[in-house]
Amino acid sequence: MKIYKKVIACILTLMIFFAQMPVNVFAANQKNNIPLDIVLVLDVSGSMEDPITSTDTTKRITILKDSINQFIEEFAKNNSKQSDEKYQSRISIIKFAGDKSDKVGNDTYTENRYRYNYTQIMNDFFTATNDNKAKLEDVVNSISPAGATRSDFAMELALKQINQSKNDESRKDAKRIVFFVTDGQPTTLNNFDDDVANKAITASEEIKKDAEVYTFGMFSLTDPSITGHVGSGSWSDAEKFNAYMHGVSSNYSDAQSYKNLGTRAENSAYYMGAKSSNEATAIFDSVIAKLLSMTYAGADYTDVDAAIKRANSLNKDNYKDFSRVEDAINAVNRDKDITEQEVVNGYAKAINEAIDHLEYKDADYTKVTEAIEKANNLNKDNYKDFTEVEKAINAVVTGKNITQQDEVDAMAKAINDAIGALVFQLKIKYNSNGGTGTMTNPAIELDKEFTFPKCEYVAPNGKHFKGWQVDSTIYKVGDPRVFTKDDQNKEIKAVWEEHTFDQKLKEVNGVSTLKDKATCTTNAIYYKSCTCGQVSTTETFEDKDTKLGHEYTKQIKDEKYLKSQGSNCQEHDAYWYVCSRCDASAKDDENAQDKYYESAEVGNHVYDQEVESSEYLATPATCMTPARYYKSCICGAKGTEAFAATGTHLGHAYIEVKNPQFLREKATNCKEHDTYWYVCSRCGKTSKTINKYYEDKDSKGEHISSDWIIDQQPTVAKEGSKHKECTVCKEVLETEKIAKLENVKTETKKEETASKKETKVESKKAVTTGDNTNSIVPMALLGISLLGIYIIVMKKYVR
Repeated sequence: MKIYKKVIACILTLMIFFAQMPVNVFAANQKNNIPLDIVLVLDVSGSMEDPITSTDTTKRITILKDSINQFIEEFAKNNSKQSDEKYQSRISIIKFAGDKSDKVGNDTYTENRYRYNYTQIMNDFFTATNDNKAKLEDVVNSISPAGATRSDFAMELALKQINQSKNDESRKDAKRIVFFVTDGQPTTLNNFDDDVANKAITASEEIKKDAEVYTFGMFSLTDPSITGHVGSGSWSDAEKFNAYMHGVSSNYSDAQSYKNLGTRAENSAYYMGAKSSNEATAIFDSVIAKLLSMTYAGADYTDVDAAIKRANSLNKDNYKDFSRVEDAINAVNRDKDITEQEVVNGYAKAINEAIDHLEYKDADYTKVTEAIEKANNLNKDNYKDFTEVEKAINAVVTGKNITQQDEVDAMAKAINDAIGALVFQLKIKYNSNGGTGTMTNPAIELDKEFTFPKCEYVAPNGKHFKGWQVDSTIYKVGDPRVFTKDDQNKEIKAVWEEHTFDQKLKEVNGVSTLKDKATCTTNAIYYKSCTCGQVSTTETFEDKDTKLGHEYTKQIKDEKYLKSQGSNCQEHDAYWYVCSRCDASAKDDENAQDKYYESAEVGNHVYDQEVESSEYLATPATCMTPARYYKSCICGAKGTEAFAATGTHLGHAYIEVKNPQFLREKATNCKEHDTYWYVCSRCGKTSKTINKYYEDKDSKGEHISSDWIIDQQPTVAKEGSKHKECTVCKEVLETEKIAKLENVKTETKKEETASKKETKVESKKAVTTGDNTNSIVPMALLGISLLGIYIIVMKKYVR
């Protein structure tokens, strides 16, 4: 009953979901029903033969067949009302249990003498009507449950069917639905299989791109309110199953696995469950009603609205003719559904094309023309730089439209601004006066101070620059002068004078005058220079006290620099330092006799140390042999010769091992025990050589039986008895009865009397011997009875 309640809850959830479907799916103002391509994915595993619950004995397969046939019946009625095939719905049925088959049909296979259903497409998409519905119902009725629950194979086949529908041009307006029905966990045998579950979810993720996936559970664990693991510890079976059913459904469009469902779709209820036949019928009634009530949504006018918005954002006064755009907008008809989407798309295209073909009015270039004429009336040779005016004129771009009037006005302004920035300049020239090279004539502004620049001419041979001469005045570099219009076309002439190399400078104008660097034993030599900065190529001077002296820092391990050689492994070779600049040795310098160093090299090792340490271990000690160690040098180096460490052998570590191969002596009677030799745990040798052994207290020898001992002689009226016992411990080993004596008649009364007397005597004798037969026999019978009862009871429980 609890199962039924949960299924009813799932049904109500589904009904609420369909009631809340968006307007673009259930559009009440449209004229045509939506054609559906439905893929029914049905569980035909062996458990479908079971009753749905203990209180509702209806078999799950019966509920499934009745529900699916109900589904077929209602869609057949609806299809029969439609004269146009494109508005009729189609149904494809897939069964799933065991291995997958690519054939279409209802096939089975045998494995380990058991018959199983293939997972396969039972029929391709079929348009059921009142005339042919029996064909599809026969397919459903032919189902016979057997096998596992390979839902992964089923969803792979469902994806194949959805792709077929999607690629069918005649079904481009159909809505695609997958209805997945199962009564248990995804398995390859009988337990929840992560791999099967996650592969089913992966296949469904692809399906959800083109279809809606509904999952329907007929299972005691079904509970759509469970979406995953809660708390710590392992996942429960209920958490796994319900998360898996959510992951397959469209509740989670991007689910990767049952443990990684992603984000749930808003207001989604694609997973349902039933736990009684009544609940299943109610769910299918609700689903069928909603599916059959689906109508085409209105066409999507988003692009049309965007195109109209684009047109409304334009200023039609900027265009030569705006009427084509207005005609395209007026042609829009808002009464179209999604089957006429191409017509609606054509409205948007027509509006956008009309906008794209609009032509702007031309911009006004009057101000640009006036500015160009003003520039052409000027003599550019009278100005310092006329290029900005020319650039502004050359930057004019014709053909601009009215929306670009600001750009055109900016062109006119750029020309006028360049004219206003022109600077009038005098024509003054440089004169090299015998020098070589070139200098650009100066740009001198009228009535403004001019500074004489550095001379860039190359002086005549043997001379240097003295200054600049204007008229009769010589100006030095950096001197100022104001030029007036009276100075037009005058020259600025270079004046030269001879060099005098009398300057002893190590650097001129930032450049060194060094001829020869100082060495360990010689001073540096520099070239002399002129006051003008010219450096001589022949005249030199010596810079006193600049010789460097030797720098004994270089280490060269060579025989010629050897000072002394180490005599053993504790002493190092010593070498003289070498000058890092000239390779002179400190050996030959009497002022540098302390300039030597010790190298890493030492004398030879002597392996005469016997150190018992793990780092020198050659072979470890055994039970009978001592450890051996390599001899070492006093420095710690290890040699190859080994020595024995006296007294380090381990000795045997004897332990008890009860194994026939170590048996010393078998017990000869019931009061003796087997004896064993000890065994060394390291080398496996026994303690036989030292005659050391132990007794196995758990073992015992055999009893030694006596001959038959008469306990009671038989008589004519009573049986006798006898027994055998162990001669060592006196334990009774065997008992046996002695048959009664025969009743033989005698000829004389005397013999009969004598016989009676003898019998009487024997009887008395038996009583006085301490006979315990009367107590032993009942005890033995009691033991046998108890043993029999124990065997019977144990057989019952073993079964």
